[in-house]
Amino acid sequence: MTMADGLSTRLTDTILTQRAAELLAGGPADAVRLIEHVCQMPGAPRVVAEQMALALFADRAEFVRDAAGQWRMGVDRPVPAVRESVRRGTIGDELTRLSYAVVDVETTGMRAWGGDRVTEIAAVVVRGGQIVERFSTLVNPERPIPYMITALTHIDARMVKDAPRFGDVCDEVLRVLDGHVFVAHNAEFDWRFVSAEVARARGRRLMGRRLCTVRLARRVLPTLRSRRLDSLARYYNIAITDRHRAGGDAHATALVLLRLLDAARDRDCRCWDDLQLLLGTRAPVRRRGRPSALPRSADGETPA
Repeated sequence: MTMADGLSTRLTDTILTQRAAELLAGGPADAVRLIEHVCQMPGAPRVVAEQMALALFADRAEFVRDAAGQWRMGVDRPVPAVRESVRRGTIGDELTRLSYAVVDVETTGMRAWGGDRVTEIAAVVVRGGQIVERFSTLVNPERPIPYMITALTHIDARMVKDAPRFGDVCDEVLRVLDGHVFVAHNAEFDWRFVSAEVARARGRRLMGRRLCTVRLARRVLPTLRSRRLDSLARYYNIAITDRHRAGGDAHATALVLLRLLDAARDRDCRCWDDLQLLLGTRAPVRRRGRPSALPRSADGETPA
């Protein structure tokens, strides 16, 4: 997957790739020096080192071998500089030209890397200010679903018993996400779970641009008391069907995203860099008394 502006994947790091990165961060190295450092094989024959280096690193986008046989650090996903004509708006609005995959997952709990799994995933693709594709599926988490999760999402063991496992739908999920900006309400939560599932199923790591509608709402709607999805939908007069189900929440979030991007344009955001500058401004912290001991999401609701 090779879209410069959107999501892609990369093979996960290993101790060998970490050692290679440490060495090559200091400059190029030939295969013998690389394998001696990475595999701790002093005196490795050149022909063996060459073959080992190719086997270990030829498929890794972060390492490149030049015509002289030297290995060096590559660039995973170079993001082209924004042309001044785009920033001025003379050849269109980059935020409109970008495509977005608005994602929502339902899960067995909060611990993406600690035993919890996805029970449902949905993605709504937005391009040119329009919804152009929808994807949604239940997922067999291969473990029990706690009662409190079922009470919230109405997803129970009977519903997912014959559903595909994540590994069965992983390729389709990656196809839908490929090349788009990854968007979610409380994006860090959804990103963690999708990343964990993709890593388990394919041994790959998600990479690319992310956008959180909670963070964006904080910037463009600073006087709104709550940035929960329900609150934003009510503010924009958007109906949510199947609340706390992946398909319904992803669709509502996609509609909210379009309105938030309009509000960002009113604040002179015309390109991705403008948006990042807006999001990077630190928001004032509103103190609300004694915090709860229960885990909370970025906008004050459990992201299930």
